[in-house]
Amino acid sequence: VYPSTSCPSSVPCPVIVRVNRLFRLPRMLEFFDRTETRTGYPNSFRICKVVFAILVLIHWNACFYFAISYAIGFGTDNWVYNLSGAKNSTLSRQYIYSFYWSTLTLTTIGETPQPENDVEYLFVVVDFLAGVLIFATIVGNIGSMISNMNVARVEFQNKMDGVKQYMSFRRVSKELEAKVIRWFAYTWANKQAIDEDRVLAALPDKLKAEIAIHVHLDTLKQVRIFQDC
Repeated sequence: VYPSTSCPSSVPCPVIVRVNRLFRLPRMLEFFDRTETRTGYPNSFRICKVVFAILVLIHWNACFYFAISYAIGFGTDNWVYNLSGAKNSTLSRQYIYSFYWSTLTLTTIGETPQPENDVEYLFVVVDFLAGVLIFATIVGNIGSMISNMNVARVEFQNKMDGVKQYMSFRRVSKELEAKVIRWFAYTWANKQAIDEDRVLAALPDKLKAEIAIHVHLDTLKQVRIFQDC
């Protein structure tokens, strides 16, 4: 939506003629959805997508600021962009300053020139409200994504705590307990899923048999045929 470089730098083209590019947004979102389902690092991709969305929003807001400056008149007051001077007339300076102004306004972390008419006040108010809503949503999404990245680790630790409590309750020998813990550590190191409802369901039959024998050995010894075991 930025003015075309074919227009004179002192009189940029009306940006409204390029607003149609915003209609490509659904195609971009569709591409993101397909990529997210195919990538092997979905959480990292989501964070990159959020960062990209922030940059796009700041870019759009910078374009609107420059368009309003064009409509009001460059240099008519301190709030609008001032084209006077050789440096301010270059396309790079126009975009960088507009992007800088947009970043300060949406993040509310810096001071910008005071608005001087109703249109400027209205635009700044809308920017402040949009900035609060956008970044509150972004912070919430990033926090949720970071939590999701640690779900597997938290689930694994909960499983290990359950295993240790079970071993302690059944008074399993330290040697057998070490075998069970080593098995869980092995499955975690090899990124094997540990999502069974019961702790013992993730163990191989040999270890489950050893635990069963250890737990029920005293009972079995009361049976005559197992007394010599």
